[in-house]
Amino acid sequence: MKSKNLIIAGVVILILIIIGGGIFVLSNKKPVKPADTSLQAEEEILGISADQIGLKLTMASNGKSVILQVVKTEDIASVDYQLSYNSKGDVPRGAIGHIDVKTKGQPIKKDIVLGTCSDVCHYDEEVSDIKLILKVTKSDGKIYQAEASLES
Repeated sequence: MKSKNLIIAGVVILILIIIGGGIFVLSNKKPVKPADTSLQAEEEILGISADQIGLKLTMASNGKSVILQVVKTEDIASVDYQLSYNSKGDVPRGAIGHIDVKTKGQPIKKDIVLGTCSDVCHYDEEVSDIKLILKVTKSDGKIYQAEASLES
């Protein structure tokens, strides 16, 4: 009988320890802040003309890519580009990328394939309505946007 009472007392003490520990853990838990759903704070993007940065967009001689050039890079830290176009059957296609300016004043030149490449390139056919949006980050941190287009 004594051993039965000891077992019951032990179980009750164990339950009280578990409940007390749970209350202690929950009371010390800091409230969780809701996740910030916005990816980035809205940035003010200023307009800049293609001429101000020496932006040129040309079709490559093979017709399978376009050449993006920025000649005036003295105060440019980086460039993000978004190229959009339509391919055969009026299918919307595009490419995005980022270019860091490693040497100030050194022109940027980027060959952008109109299609997909992994082991082998598959080029888009009947490409039309080529549009480029360039997001230029200057050395002072300000962001500018320039645009260019090609009609084919």
